[in-house]
Amino acid sequence: MVLPIKYPADCGIFGVIRRGNNSDKVGGDLVVKALETIKFRGAGLGSGFALFNHESMGFKMGIFVKEEFMKNAVDIVESLMRDYGFGPIDVRVRNKLGPMADLEARVLGNNRSNGKIADAINAINDLLWEGRVGRVYYWGEHVNVFKGVGYPSDIASVYSVDRYSADLWIAHTRFPTNSPGYLPYWSHPFSVNDIAVVHNGELSSYGNHINALYYNYGLGSFVGTDSEVVAYLMNYLLHVQGLGIEDAVRVLIGESPKHVHGHGALSLIRRFRWAMLDGPFAILMGIYHNDDLYLIALADRFKLRPIVIGMDDNYYYVASEEAAIRAVSPNARVWTLEPGGYFITSLKRGVISWGRAREEVDVFFPARSFPTYVGKDAIDAEGLSYKELNEEILRRALGGARVIRVVNVRGHRFIGVNLPRHGIRDIKVEIYGTPGNSLANLNNGVEFVVYGNAQDDVADTMHDGRVIVHGDARDVLGQALQGGEVFIRGNAGNRVGIQMREYRDRRPYLIIGGRVDDYLGEYMAGGVVMVLGIDSINRCSIPLVGKHVGSGMVGGRIYIRGKVPEQRIGLTIPYPELKEFLDAIKDEGLGQDEANRLLGVITHSEHVRRNRVEYRDLNEDEVRELEPIIRRFAREFNVSESIIDYLLSSRYTVVTAE
Repeated sequence: MVLPIKYPADCGIFGVIRRGNNSDKVGGDLVVKALETIKFRGAGLGSGFALFNHESMGFKMGIFVKEEFMKNAVDIVESLMRDYGFGPIDVRVRNKLGPMADLEARVLGNNRSNGKIADAINAINDLLWEGRVGRVYYWGEHVNVFKGVGYPSDIASVYSVDRYSADLWIAHTRFPTNSPGYLPYWSHPFSVNDIAVVHNGELSSYGNHINALYYNYGLGSFVGTDSEVVAYLMNYLLHVQGLGIEDAVRVLIGESPKHVHGHGALSLIRRFRWAMLDGPFAILMGIYHNDDLYLIALADRFKLRPIVIGMDDNYYYVASEEAAIRAVSPNARVWTLEPGGYFITSLKRGVISWGRAREEVDVFFPARSFPTYVGKDAIDAEGLSYKELNEEILRRALGGARVIRVVNVRGHRFIGVNLPRHGIRDIKVEIYGTPGNSLANLNNGVEFVVYGNAQDDVADTMHDGRVIVHGDARDVLGQALQGGEVFIRGNAGNRVGIQMREYRDRRPYLIIGGRVDDYLGEYMAGGVVMVLGIDSINRCSIPLVGKHVGSGMVGGRIYIRGKVPEQRIGLTIPYPELKEFLDAIKDEGLGQDEANRLLGVITHSEHVRRNRVEYRDLNEDEVRELEPIIRRFAREFNVSESIIDYLLSSRYTVVTAE
């Protein structure tokens, strides 16, 4: 099997905030249920929850400390808080987790506004962390954090999380990256000054950040995980530099200056270039700021970690896996962040940024309803592990079943990967729900039909058979697809159809009824991809693809309905960058011949493979080949004859290798 470009999420994250028109707070039991849905047995050490309320809960801090040093830790906290002018302090033992005691310290006085509270907390952490005896792991008036080593239900039980309710929650499960993970202060969330962060991914820029925070802010004590630094960066940008929420988020994502328009935004990003996060990440934050609560999600510029947004009448949701949202809101409207995108919603202001163009959300990500199955012959996946589910599917297949139905699918991964590559064909597996990552990988003749959306990495290295998804498919769809048909009625995510190939008479077809994000057909070597944009037929201005279509392409064909701007295809030089180069040539006083030579070097580098791009009607041979495929697609999703005719007579941007 080809190693995937992007692995399934190694951390599970979930967040929820009540909508301003809804007075009902979010119960902790809802958050635990969502997080339990995406836990992965054997793949995690830590779990945790952070809740926020708009009303003050009184200033407090949480402190993990080794039990034998508990008295010394209390003395340090009381002494330093008093030295900085705070007190009196009430310290109690909130819980015990293995060798660690969890202390809660409350400031009882009303003298917290002298501007030195952060200095006091940092001084406490410097002393406690010097001997690795303890750590202040959250502090503020509007936040409370519960975390430790174990699965979500374990931590929820220790802290009775289901007894709490709040305006906003964020939560995390599975491995806390870049840390040993066996003590509770390494678990997520990481919290400072009414900011809490959970994170899926790895920040290669961690070393730069801690050095910059030391020189700019005097911070010298960190637990060593890359996720913690995000909370400190956000605190610095908001509370020290005075940036607004959206500007601070844009700084962290670090959009390249060559893509930024507007002098103010460009100046901001250049000023705080050192705070740009680098590496694969999906980050979720809860923040109390300026008398408002914010739920924030952001993805790296290449979107190498999955993250989805959801909404219903009462709440907004964010999760690393859609199954977490479906577990608590089965009919929620769900969409994805675009690469380098961010979602911001607040209790008072509502949605500030949708994570992609609002028009795309409205047109391509409507609330969808899917058929259900009520027959008694179906496999009920509720309570089954993915291994148990796969064993039952295999048992029925070997027993001669031709149609196998599975209901209550919520994030079960690897469905169908254990079916033999030879000897089992002409079987249909109907899935009702949201299958998890890696559905139908290595498929060699089975038909999988999904009545719902599908998560990442569907049909990886599929040789034959069919995959039919009545909703959306997420990132890395059809990686190394080399035979059979994959039909998606809705949209697909990032890096769709990468490394597709064909061999002799085996030509794969990947048909997307909606739109796709960046890197469609990256390193493609064969097969056919079509992006039809059925839902936007009457709205021609909405792009059906993201950036870098066909990058590194060496074979195959990509058909995109409508005209695609040239700068979205391949690896192109953005205009602002080219303009800077031309200005530099002018400043150097170079002659026209030398300027042309340098431009030729840049635009015709042997390291950047160029694509052949045509905007045209389908020719006779293409209609002969593609019409049966389009009609099979239309039949699966009840697409009308008039739309079929429209698709066959439309003009397409056709991308091939040069």
